[in-house]
Amino acid sequence: MRNKLALAFASLLLLILAVPSASCSSSNTIKIGSVMDLSGALSAMGGLISDGVKLAVQQINDAGGIGGKTIKLFTEDGGTDAQISYTAFKKLVEVDGCKVIIGPMTSGAVLACADYALQNKVLLISPSATSTGIANQAYRQFVFRTAATDNLQGQAMAQLVTDGGYKKVAILVLNNSYGTGLADVITQQLAGKATIVTSIQYDQNKLDYLTELQTIKDKGPDCVIHVGYGDDADVVYKQALQLGLTGAKWIVSEGVYADKTLSVPEAAQFMASSVIGTRPTAPEGLAANATFTAAFKAAFNSDPGSYSDTAYDAANLAMAAMKVVGSSDTTKIAAEVLTLAKSYAGASGSITLASNGDRVSGDYEVWNVVKTGSTYAYGKVKVISLS
Repeated sequence: MRNKLALAFASLLLLILAVPSASCSSSNTIKIGSVMDLSGALSAMGGLISDGVKLAVQQINDAGGIGGKTIKLFTEDGGTDAQISYTAFKKLVEVDGCKVIIGPMTSGAVLACADYALQNKVLLISPSATSTGIANQAYRQFVFRTAATDNLQGQAMAQLVTDGGYKKVAILVLNNSYGTGLADVITQQLAGKATIVTSIQYDQNKLDYLTELQTIKDKGPDCVIHVGYGDDADVVYKQALQLGLTGAKWIVSEGVYADKTLSVPEAAQFMASSVIGTRPTAPEGLAANATFTAAFKAAFNSDPGSYSDTAYDAANLAMAAMKVVGSSDTTKIAAEVLTLAKSYAGASGSITLASNGDRVSGDYEVWNVVKTGSTYAYGKVKVISLS
């Protein structure tokens, strides 16, 4: 009987230990989670975005934490994959006990996690998910974004088309919510201004796009809109060079903006000859961004990348709300984030979130690729401000 009681007690203890804490804090620490794409097609970008969160947490802890409690950051790899991100998100909640999570990064991953976040009252703030498909859903009570949506970036890309006087446009985008969302916005923006001669969605894992590119070449566009990630862009641009698609101007999204893309000589050569792109940026001359950039360089010996600043802002907004609320009640924390995000002075610029948690304005750097000697590098052309 004694052995049976001991066994029963041990089983009960294991069951208790297996149940995650419902709180995002303990006696000495406050937990925050982060899901970032540290592997996969966006890994080059993901590491720098993750560092933005780390810097915010480090600075808060150096200043004494929240109410004397230390912030403990748990980071999981989203793998540039919606299902992997969902599994990582659940792990942060159910194993690590996090109820406030920065990320996931991609729109598809946010869509995969959003209902779970609502059902479990987990505050999700993505620094980089931009799809229009996330807007105005029931889960938006707990799902916010510090990056502006594709409605704005689509406008910026379409503006480059019209400013350039291009009339025959081919669209080549990833077959996911990011790619199709931008394609829809750009198509709407160009209605009556240019003709869409073909619109193609492609598989990012295929890594051979000669068929798609030949279709584009046969249509004879003077402009190609491309929405991709780094791994597939390497191949797209290399093969576009092989097919002689340098006669059209390529207007591309921020997903391809990575040092890795320039490491493929043929891709870099093509980009220098034919590509301009857009990516979110802070307003020119913003002091808060200069301060953030200096701190980022000091901490990581690297320049911040796209969305590093919006990740930093997301973490700071969440922690500021947690400090005001003074508890782990995520309903109150989420409501306080919306209260604080009214012309919030962020590293990425002034942040105002609408009632649905979407940022209402954004600035976009227009970039190109410049060759100096044998070296290729990204260059800044101008900034477009939209609201």
